[in-house]
Amino acid sequence: MQDIAHPGEGLLGQVMDRIKQSARVELVYGESREIGEKTIIPIAAVAYMFGAGSGSGVGPHSGNGASEETAVGAGGGGGGAVRVQPVGVLEVSGDDTRLVPVIDWTRIITTGLTVFGAWMILRTIFRRR
Repeated sequence: MQDIAHPGEGLLGQVMDRIKQSARVELVYGESREIGEKTIIPIAAVAYMFGAGSGSGVGPHSGNGASEETAVGAGGGGGGAVRVQPVGVLEVSGDDTRLVPVIDWTRIITTGLTVFGAWMILRTIFRRR
């Protein structure tokens, strides 16, 4: 039987190398801008997601010939994503530094609607009893 090289063996290393190359402080702290007497620095939350896998197999293969042949199969795959979400702005002036948060209205409204929907369902269930 021959030795099988896994195509996905180096895949995880390649994904990690790409993540290391893209993981820079510039993703979290953006380029500063001077506005009047203040310096504005955008701040973001960064999340990395990735995965990789590989597999191989050896099994019988029924060919047209009289003898039984051995089939070899191998596969691999991987992928990843980076999510950058604004968090706020760091405002630096001559005598004061403060964080001004970015309000995510979509998340606030979605959470409110979800809580309201759950409340309506529970209210309906407990009213019937």
